[in-house]
Amino acid sequence: MRFEAVRAIYENGLKNNSLWFINGDLGHMKTEEFRRDFGARYINGGMSEQNIIGVSAGLALSGMQVVAYSIVPFITLRCIEQIKIDICDQNLNVIVLGVGGGFAYGSAGATHYSIEELAMLRALPNMKIVCPADPPETYSLMKQVLELGGPAYVRIGRGKEPNLPVQIPAALGKASVLREGGDITIVSQGTIVSEALRAAEILSAEGLEVEVANMHTLKPIDREFLLDRAGKRRGIFTLEEHSVIGGLGSAVAEVLMDSDNRPKKFHSFGVDDFWPETVGSQQYLRDVCNISAEKVAGSISRILAA
Repeated sequence: MRFEAVRAIYENGLKNNSLWFINGDLGHMKTEEFRRDFGARYINGGMSEQNIIGVSAGLALSGMQVVAYSIVPFITLRCIEQIKIDICDQNLNVIVLGVGGGFAYGSAGATHYSIEELAMLRALPNMKIVCPADPPETYSLMKQVLELGGPAYVRIGRGKEPNLPVQIPAALGKASVLREGGDITIVSQGTIVSEALRAAEILSAEGLEVEVANMHTLKPIDREFLLDRAGKRRGIFTLEEHSVIGGLGSAVAEVLMDSDNRPKKFHSFGVDDFWPETVGSQQYLRDVCNISAEKVAGSISRILAA
C-alpha cells in the first residue's frame, strides 16, 4: 500500500510543480524516485514529526501542497497539537499520510499500535479522513485526495497487503459495496475489510445474506448509504482496527441515531477500551482483540439469536 500511495504522489508531482513531499526518515524505492526526480521538493525531516508538520504548514502558507509521511502514531498523535493549530485551524493544503494503521507494526509493541488516532483527528474541523483497504484502492484514493487537497489524513497499511478479491472503483465520500446481501450489513474500512469479507463468507454458510460495505472515507462519511440501510437490515455491524471509542463505529452510530428507521441490531467491533498487553503479528492481535473474521462471525451469530 505504501508503494501505491507514493506512486500516486510521484505521478501528481510530474504535473504539479507545487507538490512537496516531507518524509519522516522512511525510505523505499518509491520515495527514492521522488527524491531523485524532484529533489528540490523532497525533504527528509527525520524522526521529528512535530517539526515536519510545522514545516508543512509553512510551505502550505507559501502556496505549496505538502504530503507529510511517517508511521501512523508518530505523524498523528505525537504532533496532534500541530495538526490542530497549524493545519486544520488554518485550513491548509497539507495531506498527512500515515503508514502502519492499526496493528500493522504489532511486533513492535504499544509504541507502534495506532488504535486511537482516528477518534482524535475526526474531531478536528476541516479534516478529511480516508482509510483505503488494499493497494489498488490506495492508489486511487490517494490520487483523489491530492486533487481535492488538504487538510486530509490518509491511513494505510505497512506493506505487502494483498488485493481484495473484489475490486470496486472507489469514490471519496461514497461507500463501496463489495458484497451484496439483504439480511445484515457489515461496514468496515482499512485493511481489516478483508476480515469483514471472510466473516461474511462464514455467516453465509449459516444461511445469512451479508452485505459488506467498504466505508473507506470516514470523514465525510456516506450518510446517505447508512440511512438507506438503517430500515432495511436486521442488523448493521461495524468492524475496524481501532478503538471502539470515536472511530468508525461511533461515526456510524451517530448517523443511525438520526434515522427514524433504525436497525433492530447494531454492534461495533473494534478494540475494546483496554491496552493490549501482548505483542505479535497483526493477525494474532486481531484475534486477541476479537476482531478476526472467526470471532466477528461468531459474535454476530450470537447477537442475532438473542
